Amino acid sequence: MEESTPFDPAYWVSRAKRKREDFAPLYDFYFERIYRYFAFKVGRTHAEDLTQLTFMKALNGLSSYREESLFSTWLFQIAKRVLLDENRRLRRRPKETELDIIQTELSGGHAERTAIQLDLLSALQQLPETEREIIMLRFFADCTLVEVAQILEMGESAVKNRLYRALEKLKGKLRGWGDMNERRQEKNSFV
Repeated sequence: MEESTPFDPAYWVSRAKRKREDFAPLYDFYFERIYRYFAFKVGRTHAEDLTQLTFMKALNGLSSYREESLFSTWLFQIAKRVLLDENRRLRRRPKETELDIIQTELSGGHAERTAIQLDLLSALQQLPETEREIIMLRFFADCTLVEVAQILEMGESAVKNRLYRALEKLKGKLRGWGDMNERRQEKNSFV
């Protein structure tokens, strides 16, 4: 049985700098995380386009990448600029597009899951933009705290503090949901 080795972005970056075709493993490894970053903000369909644009910009700018930061941080900073450019182009507010994503994601889903996601979206929209961005990067894009700090150009302790405060706010906003959900399940079990 062959033991799998962890993915090493630095190895693939150095290869891709010499041979563009070797960028494919980086694309494969980071695609889902970048896609989820955009999907949360702009919806699935548009997320695909922005994800592709991000990887094209990364591939074309790979020679400018310096190993001073993590590759994932550099890639998310490109994604962040792509999103800013797109929002400027469309003259839309991010909050409006976040509603589009949840409606797209929920079509065809179960009513219970839909209710949970709508409640979560509503609670998230009540948070300040920076706290929403921290939660989105940490939990939707699976970034580490170090990556979130670098992407947002904040200290790691500041990210931890804001994440904790944001999660506490979300818990407060969603506090009654669990009781209501339990009552709904009890009601359905008697039917």
